[in-house]
Amino acid sequence: MNNSIYSGKPLKIFIVLITLLSIFGGYQLSQLIYGINSDYMQHTKKMLAMERSLEDANNVFSRQIQEWKDMLLRVDDTELYNKHRQAFFDASLTLQGAFQRTKSAIRDAGMDTSFIEHMINDNEALLSDYLASKSMLKQQQIDSFREVDKQIIGADRHLQNDFAALETEIRDFSNQQLDQIMPAQWNRYLLGLLGAISLLVMAILGFVFASLFQDPDNKVAANPSVI
Repeated sequence: MNNSIYSGKPLKIFIVLITLLSIFGGYQLSQLIYGINSDYMQHTKKMLAMERSLEDANNVFSRQIQEWKDMLLRVDDTELYNKHRQAFFDASLTLQGAFQRTKSAIRDAGMDTSFIEHMINDNEALLSDYLASKSMLKQQQIDSFREVDKQIIGADRHLQNDFAALETEIRDFSNQQLDQIMPAQWNRYLLGLLGAISLLVMAILGFVFASLFQDPDNKVAANPSVI
């Protein structure tokens, strides 16, 4: 009778202990997987923020160039000239904000901001060239746009090339970050999986161990052939 009591008590304690360990191990493994997914999503979000902000800046930059050309071509039409002139300045202002958002996104992702700062400075210089050339424009004299266009032609090409170069730099940085993140996350996943397997092995060994404490009378009842 005493053997039955003492053999059942360790078994119950062991079952409770293994259950708690299994719950803890399952929770830790789920948190590990959640952390892996969360880190990957955060990285992806930052990369997309850089790419989208740069794309927005590039689109505004293209609009600024187009409005400048339209302004020159409409110099003989006061209404259209004023319309495109205002659109040009609006695009220039919007572009400055787009550049700053791109710089913030690049900084938040942990990427060097020196290239985008170089582009911001180049854009400010380009805008100064635009304004200097615009002073030569004589409204109602349609031929005057030719002289102005000669002053500014090709000045925006290097900045267009910079957009393509920065896009490539962002893509390379993103791939490099993924190459660093994924192996580290994979190692964490393997450690979590190893922990879960260890719990399973402990449970199996525990039941084997607990069977050693089983009451001899119960063993005979379970297997009469041993008599």
